[in-house]
Amino acid sequence: MKVRKLKIGIREFDETLQETAETVKAVSAGKRVKPKGHRLFFTSPEALRRFLTPKRIELIRLIRKRQPSSINELAALAHRDFKRVYEDIISLTEAGMVDLAKDKGRKIAPRVADELRLEIVV
Repeated sequence: MKVRKLKIGIREFDETLQETAETVKAVSAGKRVKPKGHRLFFTSPEALRRFLTPKRIELIRLIRKRQPSSINELAALAHRDFKRVYEDIISLTEAGMVDLAKDKGRKIAPRVADELRLEIVV
């Protein structure tokens, strides 16, 4: 995985909508908008907790520590069913927390972002 930082945060949905509207307005006016990097926001601590389950955190740790060459190997390391691990890895991939390295066009080795940072704005 490329060197990448992912900022994870909790903030109100209205704040996200307002930021999006401001960005669209600036772009429409021809102003330059500085990219904010890859960010993932949840609307509540409960939503974050539902997404980052203990089993998903365990997968992230296993990927970082053991660097499995496939999801099948990761499932074996986690002592979990392949289908459930695959579903968790796809969710983490869609969120930008995990990448699946490609070998000849096939998705294989899961890799974790170099830095995952949690930001809670109150």
